Amino acid sequence: HGLTGELPIGIKAAGIKTVVTIHDLIFMHHPEYYNWIDTKIYAWKFYKTCKEADRIIAISECTKRDIMRFGGVSPSKIDVIYQSCSTEFKARESEKKLQKVHTDYMLPKRYIVNVGTIEERKNVLLAVKALTMLPDEISLVIVGRPTPYTDKVKAFVAEHAMEHRVKFLHGVPHEDLPAIYQMAEACVYPSRYEGFGLPIIEAIQSGLPVVACTGSCLEEAGGNETIYVKPDDAFGMAEAIKQVLVGAPGREERIAKSQQYVKRFEGNNVAQKVLDVYNKLI
Repeated sequence: HGLTGELPIGIKAAGIKTVVTIHDLIFMHHPEYYNWIDTKIYAWKFYKTCKEADRIIAISECTKRDIMRFGGVSPSKIDVIYQSCSTEFKARESEKKLQKVHTDYMLPKRYIVNVGTIEERKNVLLAVKALTMLPDEISLVIVGRPTPYTDKVKAFVAEHAMEHRVKFLHGVPHEDLPAIYQMAEACVYPSRYEGFGLPIIEAIQSGLPVVACTGSCLEEAGGNETIYVKPDDAFGMAEAIKQVLVGAPGREERIAKSQQYVKRFEGNNVAQKVLDVYNKLI
């Protein structure tokens, strides 16, 4: 079982049955985010794997469609098995913990949150641009590992004198993340392309409404009550955020329906489903 989209060379010739898990094909959709030679190597491995694997596991329907489109693979050869999502974000943190995290990170009074590596593909600059069209008391907290793209985001923040409204947090321990989610008013996830989009589910479990972007699997992760905008539409992003801030009509109903939707990803018995795939081959 190749867990990362590839199989050992020569395994088919050895007569061994094979399964491969493919998480995403971002290098096909957005090669501009990769080194040229890397995209060629990844593509070669992908095409070879599609031909040699007996079964393919995709982590979302979106990834399945991509495998069919780019690899010419029959849908009958592909099994969709969603990642299992922990329910830890559903547990409400104590008031003491919330206050400690708020003080330790000097969090704003009112903020929306973004969680994920701060890289160009994840497109957090769109949320920063949208912030210029939101009330001054609303801030944006960006939680994630920095990359060179972070400098581009910070340059926009400085150019628009928004340093007091945009906070970057790097190296946040996992145990503090639920509190950061829970004290936010909403989550924004403007990624251009994902294989699944786990932070959306974490945010919904934390009791937040979510605004995300169209074009990949995010509608699959967030369901109908998440609001989706085009990944270059800053005005649309701002208008969507206004619809989910505290006090917006229908906000609580939106959250409740979203939490009902994401139950399909909780306690997902991945092991049994993978075993079922193995049994198809035995």
